[in-house]
Amino acid sequence: MDTFKDKLYEHIKLREGYKSVIYLDTLGKPTGGIGHLLTREEKKLYPVGCLLKETVIRDWYDEDIEKALQACNEQCKILNIHDIDFKISLTSVNFQLGTKWNRKFPSAWHALCHKEYDKAIDEIMYANKEEKRYSRWYKQTPVRVKDFVEAIEKIKEIENGWKECRIIREFRRRLYRN
Repeated sequence: MDTFKDKLYEHIKLREGYKSVIYLDTLGKPTGGIGHLLTREEKKLYPVGCLLKETVIRDWYDEDIEKALQACNEQCKILNIHDIDFKISLTSVNFQLGTKWNRKFPSAWHALCHKEYDKAIDEIMYANKEEKRYSRWYKQTPVRVKDFVEAIEKIKEIENGWKECRIIREFRRRLYRN
């Protein structure tokens, strides 16, 4: 059976891609392995076109995913969300956008914190919903945004299910009290 970290690795690898050579990403930044953005020092050691050893790729991934996962865990504590699929998606957001993604999307973060899931989705998807103008993030990587939207939708369904269960329990309690 796959562990959480195995599922996370496969998800990140699928979304980021896996390249054993240094290349320029869509923003023209030197990148290698599994979406690892090179540091200033690494750029000196690994020029564009340089082949990478598997050990280097794995070390970079381990360092990068640890930062993203740590940020995800802190954010999930604040949100009081413990769903595994949501954590994989949120870790992916932290991996792609950085651990301070919520500063780039403060309205979305605020909505998530207040369990206003539809509003959070709108903030992530659109720069202007009325004009049907998508966010830059959505325009650049729509699959990644859709992953996050689906994870939020699942949390919304789970929480709505709990609310329905509480309503039914309360109804039964009152019914049987009479």
